[in-house]
Amino acid sequence: MSMRFLKIISLAGFMALAAAGFMRTSDAASPLELAQSGNIMQCMEQCIRSEGKAEKDTCKSRCASVSTRPAQPRDCMGIFKSCNRNCANTDRACKKACKDALMTCS
Repeated sequence: MSMRFLKIISLAGFMALAAAGFMRTSDAASPLELAQSGNIMQCMEQCIRSEGKAEKDTCKSRCASVSTRPAQPRDCMGIFKSCNRNCANTDRACKKACKDALMTCS
């Protein structure tokens, strides 16, 4: 294949992707989608526009109820090993507490 042909194909693909991006069915995101994206101010503005100023409390709870960051998974085994290192070799109560913490870790 010639270099010119590859440039034309890549340009056509880029234009198709750009056109698909501009042809969205709805430009306005729902308040819940905005809250999940983490932009609380946009969520509040959109909600107040759709619900009205009298429903500010509803919008506050709707936009703030969604966590802005996903929860990070805990390193349960790392926590257990760190806890165990702090226990004396003969301290069974300490080791049992570490084991219990591991069993309830999620």
